[in-house]
Amino acid sequence: MPADSLSVLIVENHAFQRSIAVKMLGQLGCRQVFESAYAAEALVLLQQIGSVDIVVCDLRMEGMDGLEFIQRAAQMALIKHGVVSCGLHSDLRRGVVQMVTLLGLSFLGDAGKPLQIETLRHLLETTGLPAPLPQATVPELHSVNESDIRRGMANKEFYAFYVPRCDVLSGAIKGVDVVAHWDHPLQGLLAPSLFMPMIERCGLLDEMLLAMLDQGLELQRELMGQGIGFRLTFALHTTQLASRYLSLRIKSLLQFYRSAGMGIGFELTPHQLFKPSAMALESLIRLRLLGCDLSLGDFGANHASLQQFCQLPFNHLKVAGLFMADLESQPRSQAVIKSSLTLAGALGLGVTVAGVESAAQHLILLDMKCPQGQGRYFAPALSRDELSRRLAASQTVQRLDG
Repeated sequence: MPADSLSVLIVENHAFQRSIAVKMLGQLGCRQVFESAYAAEALVLLQQIGSVDIVVCDLRMEGMDGLEFIQRAAQMALIKHGVVSCGLHSDLRRGVVQMVTLLGLSFLGDAGKPLQIETLRHLLETTGLPAPLPQATVPELHSVNESDIRRGMANKEFYAFYVPRCDVLSGAIKGVDVVAHWDHPLQGLLAPSLFMPMIERCGLLDEMLLAMLDQGLELQRELMGQGIGFRLTFALHTTQLASRYLSLRIKSLLQFYRSAGMGIGFELTPHQLFKPSAMALESLIRLRLLGCDLSLGDFGANHASLQQFCQLPFNHLKVAGLFMADLESQPRSQAVIKSSLTLAGALGLGVTVAGVESAAQHLILLDMKCPQGQGRYFAPALSRDELSRRLAASQTVQRLDG
C-alpha cells in the first residue's frame, strides 16, 4: 500500500520523540499523520476523525498506557495495524503479538527507540499484507433445543467419530479419541462444538457418553475379532463424577461386551480449579480398578491441569496442542513439551502430544522421542468405516513387512 494513502496516528508522551516521528512519516510520504501526547486524548481524537490505518505508540505512557489504548481502540474498530516504539524484549514482543492478533489487528513490529527512518519504512511496507481476520465464531443453532436433542438421541442420530492417536515413529494408529457427531435431519452432519455445550446445559452428558461408549465398544469387539486391537478414549466432564451412577453404567457396558477395560480410557480436562469430592475420587478410582486408563487432557495449558495431576490418579497425559502452534520458532514451547515427556517417562505414564499439524512439527517430536501424536497431520476425525479401513490396511502392511 503506498505511504501517501496511509493514515497514521502517533501517540507519544515526549514532545521531541513525537515531532521526530511525525517528521519521519512525512519524509516517507505519509500525508495523513495525526499526533497525540496521551492515550486518552488519542481515543477522543480517533472518535472525531474516524479509524486510522496505523497507530504508533509507546507501551509505557503516563495515565492510560499503550496496552489499554490498543485494547480500547481495537474494540471500537478505530485502528487496523499496530506499531510499538519502545524496544521490547523478545518475550514481551511475543506477548504483544498474541494480544493484538486476538483483537483482530495485525502487529507490524517494534520500531524501537530512538526511531529510525529505515525501520519505519520497512514497517509501512508490510501493510501491503492483508490484516488478519477476527477469530471465527461458531454459529449458534437457534433451531436446536433440548427437545430436539432428546428426539435425536431417541432416534440414534448421534454417531461416534474417531480421532486417531498415532505412533510418532511409524504413523500407525494406536488408539482413538471418540467424539460425537450429529446427523441432523435438517442441518446435516454437525460437529460436536455445535451441540455439545447444549448437551451439557441439558444435563445429558452421561447419556451421550454411554451412547458413544456403546458404539465404540461394538466396533472394538468387531475389529478385535479380526485381530486388530486399538485403544478407545472418551471425554469425561468433572460434573459427571458427582455420583456413582456413571461408573456403574460403564461397568455394566464393559461386562456386556466382555471387556476387562483394557483398551479403554477416559480423559478429564479441568479448565478451572476442580476440588475433587470423595465421590469424585471414588468414581475415578473405580474406573482405574475396572482396568481403564485415566488421562489428563490439555496438560500444561493452565495451573488447574498441573494441580489436578498431583491430586488425581491419572496414568496418561495429553500435552496441550497450543504448544504446537509455534513449536518451530519458540524454544519455550519445545521446552514445555520436552519437560512433559520427561515427566511422563520418569513416572511411567503414557503420553500423547496433541495438535500436530505439519511435517516440521513431526520431525521435532521424533527428535524428542515422543511416543504418540495426534492432529490433522496424522489423521482427521474418521467415521466408523474409515477407521476400519485404515486399521485393516495397516494390519495388511504389517503382515507383508513380516
